[in-house]
Amino acid sequence: MRTYVSTIGYYETRVVRPVLDHGLNAGDEVVLLRPCNDDEDGDSAVADVRQIFSEFGPGIEVNVERISYTEFQTAVMECLEVLAAADGEVIANFGGGPREIFLPFSVAALVADNEIATVLQFTDVDQEVTEIQLPELMGSVPSKTHQTLRTIANLEGVSTLPDVAERSGQSRSTVGRHLDDLTAAGTVKTEKQGKTRHIELTLSGRLQLFRLE
Repeated sequence: MRTYVSTIGYYETRVVRPVLDHGLNAGDEVVLLRPCNDDEDGDSAVADVRQIFSEFGPGIEVNVERISYTEFQTAVMECLEVLAAADGEVIANFGGGPREIFLPFSVAALVADNEIATVLQFTDVDQEVTEIQLPELMGSVPSKTHQTLRTIANLEGVSTLPDVAERSGQSRSTVGRHLDDLTAAGTVKTEKQGKTRHIELTLSGRLQLFRLE
């Protein structure tokens, strides 16, 4: 079972296209996030989504969650609750909609990244559905690894464990332990090729470094 959680504005295409591209089966659920005081145009888009998915047969649920948009903190917490309550494989779809909902949902998704299997985006520029990787911002980076993380960033591109050890003036065993911590925090990606670990900084790592500056 999959649960799609999606923002929605006036255009049902921004929900329908990503869901159909990713796959829709009986038993799946589509949760649409709308403001508490939804207007007629928004309700029309929701009705269109229900109509389109009903044509794929029974067993596909389309539900609406009304989000309190007047207080940002409340909206974020309500979006978090929706993600936490979702069943099965959770797919977050950023399909547009009111900014008062889109931004809280974005924050909630960053916090609840462990709850989300896939993130989809319907792009404004070329009208394409893309799969994106949200950065992990909630993990902590141990202070003992900061030098290693900065060295990886300074080396740019893909580096190796020996390169990092030499440049940072640390032993290979120390760098290896740091890499385990940094990988767990989502700040680097490592791949073993032969006997050498190849390392690449992730977006999460770049953002963590920005916070350390």
